Amino acid sequence: MSMQCIAALLSPEPEPREAAIRIMAGSLLNPSSAQNFRDKYDDAEYSPGAMSPVTALSTTRDRSRGPRKLILCFDGTGNKFHGDESDSNILKIFRMLDRTAGDQYHYYQPGIGTYVISSSLDHTGVQARIKSWYQKAKDSAVGSSFDQHVVGGYRFLMRFYNPGDEIYMFGFSRGSYIARFLAEMLDHIGLLSHGNEEMVKFAWKAFAQWQSRRPTANPEGDEEAEEDEKAHKMHKFMKAFRETFSRPVGRIRFLGLFDTVNSVPRFEAAWMQRSKFPYTARSSANVIRHAVSIDERRAKFRQDLMYQSYPKRIHHHPHMAQLLEPFRRSMEAMRPSSPYRPRTSSTTEKPSAVTDAAGKERRPSIFLSPDEDVNARQRRASTSNPRYAPYRPRSRSRKRSGQLDADAMSCASGISSNVDVDWDDDRKDIDEVWFAGGHGDIGGGWEALDDRKSASHVPLAWMVREAMKAGLPFDMEKVAEMGCLNDTSTEFGKSARRAPNPDILVQDETNVVQAGPVSPEINGMEKGSVCGFHDMMHKAHTSRIHDSLEYGGGLGPVAVTAWNFMEWFPFRRMDLQPDGSWKPIRWPLPRGEVRDIPADARVHGSVIRRLNDDEKYRPGNLIIGGGGRGVRRAPPCYGIGDWICVAEHGDPIGEVWVRKQQAQGMNGHMPIPFIFHVIEHGPPDWLRDNRWIIFYTSLAVTVLYTLKRWTTGRSNTSERPLHGKVVLFTGGTSGVGAQAAQELAARGAQLILLTHTPPSDPFLVEYIQDVRDKTGNNLVYAEQVDLSSLHSIRKFATKWIDNAPPRRLDMIVLCAATLTPPGGKRKETEEGLEETWMVNFLANFHLLGILSPAIKAQPFDRDVRIIMATCSSYIGSTSLKEAIKDNNWSPGTAYARSKLALNVFGQAFQKHLDAYKRPDELPMNARVIFVDPGFSRTPGTRRWLTRGSLSGLALYLAAYAVPWFLLKSPFQAAQSILYAAMELDLGRGAGGKLIKECMEVDFARAEINDDEVAKKLWEESDALIERVEKAQAKKRATQRAEQDRSEKEQGEMKRAEEVEGLVNAIKKGTERQKQDKSKGAKSKGKGYKNSS
Repeated sequence: MSMQCIAALLSPEPEPREAAIRIMAGSLLNPSSAQNFRDKYDDAEYSPGAMSPVTALSTTRDRSRGPRKLILCFDGTGNKFHGDESDSNILKIFRMLDRTAGDQYHYYQPGIGTYVISSSLDHTGVQARIKSWYQKAKDSAVGSSFDQHVVGGYRFLMRFYNPGDEIYMFGFSRGSYIARFLAEMLDHIGLLSHGNEEMVKFAWKAFAQWQSRRPTANPEGDEEAEEDEKAHKMHKFMKAFRETFSRPVGRIRFLGLFDTVNSVPRFEAAWMQRSKFPYTARSSANVIRHAVSIDERRAKFRQDLMYQSYPKRIHHHPHMAQLLEPFRRSMEAMRPSSPYRPRTSSTTEKPSAVTDAAGKERRPSIFLSPDEDVNARQRRASTSNPRYAPYRPRSRSRKRSGQLDADAMSCASGISSNVDVDWDDDRKDIDEVWFAGGHGDIGGGWEALDDRKSASHVPLAWMVREAMKAGLPFDMEKVAEMGCLNDTSTEFGKSARRAPNPDILVQDETNVVQAGPVSPEINGMEKGSVCGFHDMMHKAHTSRIHDSLEYGGGLGPVAVTAWNFMEWFPFRRMDLQPDGSWKPIRWPLPRGEVRDIPADARVHGSVIRRLNDDEKYRPGNLIIGGGGRGVRRAPPCYGIGDWICVAEHGDPIGEVWVRKQQAQGMNGHMPIPFIFHVIEHGPPDWLRDNRWIIFYTSLAVTVLYTLKRWTTGRSNTSERPLHGKVVLFTGGTSGVGAQAAQELAARGAQLILLTHTPPSDPFLVEYIQDVRDKTGNNLVYAEQVDLSSLHSIRKFATKWIDNAPPRRLDMIVLCAATLTPPGGKRKETEEGLEETWMVNFLANFHLLGILSPAIKAQPFDRDVRIIMATCSSYIGSTSLKEAIKDNNWSPGTAYARSKLALNVFGQAFQKHLDAYKRPDELPMNARVIFVDPGFSRTPGTRRWLTRGSLSGLALYLAAYAVPWFLLKSPFQAAQSILYAAMELDLGRGAGGKLIKECMEVDFARAEINDDEVAKKLWEESDALIERVEKAQAKKRATQRAEQDRSEKEQGEMKRAEEVEGLVNAIKKGTERQKQDKSKGAKSKGKGYKNSS
């Protein structure tokens, strides 16, 4: 018995002890198995992270009885089979799978919008073709068949999956998103048993509803802070469903993705409304490889990265944090571990290792950024909290075992065959690598070139090799035929092994690519030694890349025009923030902006080769980095940037580069380092070259900002308790008045809105309820008062004052006004008065005249305020001494004159109150306060600007930025009214003050304080009201008499009709009696004759 077996027996772990006992028992019958166990243990020291006896036992099993492999391939939107080099990479991968392998099951799914399920196999009719075209177009645009594609892969797994099988998934574009979504669905809902196809839709519904409500972890990894009760109930239901109907599925072995995009709004809309963060499918797959495009610019094809973190918490002292950031990075750089070395995403202290042929220890890893610790990335890599843990098979004493086929894993490209790793549930191997080209240059689909491989061949070869590393055997003949096999060292078909690929280590300074001239032989190979495979790969490295937003970039003119048109829509997309977090934005508009690339992005070696060989290829998002977001082409002064190789230097497939860490420490993105950099070295070239653009842009922004601050005006800062105070309010249902009324109600005032519609009007009822709900104040009511009718005003005011003791009245706010649009005709009310004069002045004059006794009857210690909303237009009005005639009437003149008259009357009414002698000989405590809210974006202003026409409204909306800059919002305009209502000093001094921008100002017209003008206006208004009311009273009396006469005549006619009906009924009865008698006589006569 070997020492390793003894160590296994003494191990505190139950599984090594049980496996060792089985090995010793089996050695009695089959000594070779024990010898095999010892051989395996002699190659690796026993430790919790090394090969266990269970793993050793698995190597003795028959390979034909090992786990099966289920491979699912999800293609991108609109990709079809062509049978040549223009096929997508998903089709090429599917072509390279081994069809003769008895332990493999393959599934291919066309992309969204490619094929639509139909009841027939052909579409011969015109209607059928149009319907098919429409369904495909709709599916391509919004992904309407997304659920069918996910469920299609789910049904495949239902049919073929057995416990212990290994699942491999590949996807391109939306197909990648489908693969990620399906993987997460398997994690949480499990897999229904074969034969329960009817339950698939219920499984989909349970998972989809929970996923739409599922909260996303915050930066600290605490999801429960954002969870709601409904999400808990949905998860509880889903958990009960899966435990009743589903079987658990092991972790997906490999997930290979080509430029994942999420253009499926089905889940995105609901998710964004709740968390303001776009939905991203998460998976707990063992190995995840993601090839991402650098040069794709379409907003509908934004990348969906594996890691897009929430915005970080804001520092309480951001400047101090920025100042200390370089020192923190310097301390991290002094640590023994290199920032470029990958680390495993595991919670164990000693992760399991795999020993390759060279004796090196190779570990599955998650690649960390240079300035990110392992704990932070673990929080980002975590798929869910324990509450939402994936659905996994229960642990058993004997784990699933079986050695992967070493011959299938071995090829001349140097892939290690020792992959019999028992993956833990908390371990992931994730690598996200950026490649040159657009969306189709990553996943394939462009027309093939004659003399070289397309740019999409580079990520294809990389993905195939990574899948082989994960344990997926391909048909090696097809792999070689497709140009994805490096067969320079051994003859194809032999199970030869090469030395494993080098681990990812920090390279010396010779591997750093500087911004200056660089040797084109970046792969360290002489031209004479470059074999055919390397030559083919190097040509693919510099093959043509496509741009769907440029004419001649690969698409036709119509398609390019359509894509450019879509760039002017505010699509929601992710924006990289300076702190490395991602934030969802809609503005500014996309307009073909470049993708944001994180500072810790891993870039394929083909990109560096293209940068050296093609002087025109200078992507700003890659070279400039975070500060170059939005820069499509980097200026020549940046060169190609500073890069360092961190993986497989010289390998045309696996070479990976990252930005040099020293270039990230003082990149000028933070304010303080940038200032010191300018002081020491002067302004950078880009600042000098664009100084005038920056100057004029800054000047324009400063002017616009100053203009907006000036037009916004001042805000009210005064407060006083309003609980229990009664406020009469006109014009409180729209515009400035509505905002002021809501603010007064929010402060507890009892609000009585005077409206022209009855309180039973449905719209008014809903508005009142909204105000109550919004302010939490139920003391909001409405009374019908038509300000264009003197009779309606008198009816309300007399009812108000007809009360003993007098009703409480603390404030009257007069905000109602009307304005005829320019060019409009003169209008008159039903009483024959000019509408503008009536509503803006005469209605307020009449209302206050009747309510004057109620105002005077208020206690002397009650601060009563009459707030009149005026306008600066009174300054340009003609004098009230001059009569206005119909031939010189205009909307502007009528409006300005009505406001001037309101100001004159307000001052006169203040003098009238001051002159009143109370019975208790105490002073009056009622004041008139004028308020000029300023120009604001109210419905009245909009009607005046648009002249009340649809064309004017369209122009207003198109140029909305102009009124937005020049006019206040209704809320801001209401601030002066709130100041007049709540400023304590206004309740102590004299009345008649004018408030503008929350401060007291003087009137611009001396006529306002002219007693002679006020007396004449008062007398004429009284006489006019008296004359109109008498005429209206006579008219109403005449109408009432006419109505009474009509009712009387109708009554007499009705009575006459009733009498006439009664007479007719009597006549009919008499005639019926006569007829009955005659019939009786006849019957008697007939009876007599019969008897005789």
